[in-house]
Amino acid sequence: MDTREADVQAIRELERGARDAAEAKDLDRYVSFYADEAVLFWPGAPMVRGRAAIREFMKGFLSMPGFSLSFETAKVEVPRAGDLAYSYGTNRVTLVDPNGKKMKDRGKYLTVYGKRPDGTWTTVADMGNSDLPAPLPE
Repeated sequence: MDTREADVQAIRELERGARDAAEAKDLDRYVSFYADEAVLFWPGAPMVRGRAAIREFMKGFLSMPGFSLSFETAKVEVPRAGDLAYSYGTNRVTLVDPNGKKMKDRGKYLTVYGKRPDGTWTTVADMGNSDLPAPLPE
């Protein structure tokens, strides 16, 4: 039986939940969408491996005054095999520097999902990067 359309809808719902958790700065809920073995590729940082490490990494951001993270799903694709899927879309991040100046970034993301034995989906790899111009080499 082809469950791809139901899987697409399940992943879209998962992404809505993750977005709501990020916007609410709910660290535990946000991190719950990651697999134990997930890998996070955050702009300007080394790879973060494992849910516990992702939790520690994101704790710093989600607790930061003025921080915000939002994203919009553009596409979810579930190949015929059905055990892995991916999504991509756009994101916006706001940070406040030590001098109180807001820094806004916009970019895109790519997320890979794995299907658990119980049929639910979990994030196994998550990568984002900026659309802002890269610094020019000297």
